[in-house]
Amino acid sequence: MESPYHINPAGFTIHSAVHAARDDARCVMHLHSDDGVAVSAQADGLQPITQTAMVVCSDLAYHEYEGIALDLDERESLVEHLGDRNAMILRNHGTLTVGRNCPEAFLRMYFIERACTMQVRALAGGTRINPVNQGVPERVKDQSGVACEAGARLAWPALMRMLDRKDPSWRS
Repeated sequence: MESPYHINPAGFTIHSAVHAARDDARCVMHLHSDDGVAVSAQADGLQPITQTAMVVCSDLAYHEYEGIALDLDERESLVEHLGDRNAMILRNHGTLTVGRNCPEAFLRMYFIERACTMQVRALAGGTRINPVNQGVPERVKDQSGVACEAGARLAWPALMRMLDRKDPSWRS
């Protein structure tokens, strides 16, 4: 529709695709952070080498880079690759999360970004990565739902209190 406001066409392509395909996608976040992009460019993607990564990996999808997302036809493959997952690494591009609300999408993004930072640092150490025992990633997958829900209930209110202390004017 007509609007006096400008939009980012690539951002519109990505966000509109997810919002149109997923009724539960009330909030979609997409970042181009240094560590998120670095991991998106690594052939193995996000590896289950830390607890945080194992929590994320169980709900993670990948979308291959098709160029700057200006072509609306990319929405179909983006939605297909995301499926019912709530986090995605856009190869050679960045990270994306989906939530029923802002706290869910934000905390998923926090976890995926932290996992990417931990991986970049671990790989930069120049030594072998300590392998995780067989079966542990699957066990963490089973545990991650409870951990994420508890985190959302605890972290989001704390973040709001912190923001209120720093600058209460954000609410107006």
